[in-house]
Amino acid sequence: MPPSRHGRRRALPHDRSRRRAAARPQAPSPRPAWLPGASAFAAVVMLAAGIPAAHAGLIAAAGTVAAAQPAAVEAAAPAIAAQAQAVITYPRTEVGTRPADRPAPAAPAGSAAGTPAAAAAPPMAVPVDSSLGAPLASMSISSPFGFRTSPITGGSGELHTGLDLVASCQTAVFTAGSGTVVEAGWSQNGGGNRIVVDHGNGMKSTYNHLSSIEVSVGAVVAKGQRLGGAGTTGNSTGCHLHFEIVRNGVTVDPQGWLRS
Repeated sequence: MPPSRHGRRRALPHDRSRRRAAARPQAPSPRPAWLPGASAFAAVVMLAAGIPAAHAGLIAAAGTVAAAQPAAVEAAAPAIAAQAQAVITYPRTEVGTRPADRPAPAAPAGSAAGTPAAAAAPPMAVPVDSSLGAPLASMSISSPFGFRTSPITGGSGELHTGLDLVASCQTAVFTAGSGTVVEAGWSQNGGGNRIVVDHGNGMKSTYNHLSSIEVSVGAVVAKGQRLGGAGTTGNSTGCHLHFEIVRNGVTVDPQGWLRS
């Protein structure tokens, strides 16, 4: 470089360019986009360290509560002191089996509690006749069993449910068979003074329009025993005996059952 006039080296053009570049402020070098800054990195580290610390705090708090509960229970329970080598026993109930007791029979209606009931009387035996006898000493049929014209109303087609036997008033009427008197009194069905004898085995005999009744309900009668006198009470047109046989609740023709 040629010296200047004053004894100094004269600056060349490229020297001036260098001085300008040195005086100009330098821009910082660019940072990669994926690399976080110091502040962000520090925040991540603090967050990672805070999560385990928070969990550790929760676990410690739960342990404190769990430990406090037994302590509270122990404080509430009274202390029990026992001597050394003490023996504690518990009463035990003996268990066994035996047959169940039979229930006591129910007291009959009307008996007082605690009072032994009287033994029931056995039912009265009722003899059964295989055949029935005549209810009158002299038998004469004035109207047989079956359909007829009613002597009371005059209407036709009336079922006559028995035998009309000729008899004057007060003629003795006898039971056709042995049995028990189950009815003795006035009949509301037109039979007037009426007696019914139960002969057993579903067999009954009835005696209607009587002028008198000489037995009572419950009486046990023998075959051929006098019951009363013939008459004309109830729906009747004159003295006679209306005699019926009832088999299992149904009136049947008495002539099939009468034997002399």
